[in-house]
Amino acid sequence: MKLNKSNVDAITLTEKGQKIYRDQDLIGFAVRATTKSKSYIIERRFNGELFRVTLGKTSDLPVAAARAKAQLILAQIANGTYKATLKGAVKDNPLDITVAEALSIYISRNDFRPKTIRQYKKYFDLYLGWSNRKLFEITKDELLNKFLEVSEKSPSAANGSISLLGTLWKYMHVVYSTDEKPILKSNPVDVIAVTKGWNVLQRREKYLHKDVIFKYYNAVLNYQDELNLENTARSNTNRDIILFAMYTGCRRQEVCGLSWADVNFKNGTVLFRDTKNGTDHLFPIGDHLLSILKDRYLLRENDWVFPATKMPTSSNVHATKVDTLLKRVGDEVDFYVSMHDFRRTFATICNLLRFNIYVTKRLLNHTAKPRIDVTGGYVQIPMEELRASMNMVEAVYQGKIDCFNYESVWSERLKQIKAG
Repeated sequence: MKLNKSNVDAITLTEKGQKIYRDQDLIGFAVRATTKSKSYIIERRFNGELFRVTLGKTSDLPVAAARAKAQLILAQIANGTYKATLKGAVKDNPLDITVAEALSIYISRNDFRPKTIRQYKKYFDLYLGWSNRKLFEITKDELLNKFLEVSEKSPSAANGSISLLGTLWKYMHVVYSTDEKPILKSNPVDVIAVTKGWNVLQRREKYLHKDVIFKYYNAVLNYQDELNLENTARSNTNRDIILFAMYTGCRRQEVCGLSWADVNFKNGTVLFRDTKNGTDHLFPIGDHLLSILKDRYLLRENDWVFPATKMPTSSNVHATKVDTLLKRVGDEVDFYVSMHDFRRTFATICNLLRFNIYVTKRLLNHTAKPRIDVTGGYVQIPMEELRASMNMVEAVYQGKIDCFNYESVWSERLKQIKAG
């Protein structure tokens, strides 16, 4: 296709993996679509070497500028001057690539979130310690022994770090092994599946169950600290973050990073931008949470709904953690939970209230996969139903609805039906 503005805008994100859309006029110029973003790239093989260069995201770079940049780089590739400045360029002999170099190349040529990049580096720096090892010289015996060693410290880290190493190995092999110069080696990570096997990780199941949910909720609602004595934007910040997470089931980084620009008081909605699945998540909030946000808005000091509590008032920084509150409330009720446990609790409440599965998915921002759930792609859920559902979740915490009593749940449902 001709890569112009209208055609590029029409390209959709992928459901899985990536897809390349090549320009019909400028050979080597293309758009790469992933599950999270679209980027202009160069993908051109010259003199037996494959060049992959990311020019920038389509949302940040006009197509005309991207084309001009591609023409310049393609010319440098053709005359042999680009190789010296290629970001993530490898050595003349791919067999000399170190683990650190492979990771750097892999990160530079893909669109990863900062959190993902930090996790990848943590795997290699903290657990493997193989940054200076040549990637293609790691043997199966070495890898299996390393896997067993790391498994003693953290089974999940062993799975993650060794799996990432295997991904790097396959990536570098595909990119740099050519018909003319093949890399005649097998991926050492394959030894895990045919020997010990990957570590089986127990799924976390902790949530606020019926014996503790009201006690915990009231402890949060009545939480007091020295900041509460002030009449500022920082008053009740940690408490309100927890209540927000309990009422909505959102992730910690979503609520902490919420800006006032993404709160619509007129419609009673909140927008989380660029969420974990790569989409924006717009949803209504319940009446109590809306009143909390209105009170906070009157005291606002900067762009954030929940400003950092330990920074000068002039700092435009949002909160990041609520560990102190979680510890104090946990001590008070003798039940400790994490922020993600509130998300698990929210999903459990939705199920006990017998919400439609698509309502629950929509509130949790779990997108339907067209190839797996065809029906889900057709279901449209009115905002009014979502708002009513959020108010019911609030009512559970407030003790107005006993979702653990099935007769109470169905009684409430019948009232809603009769009310229209």
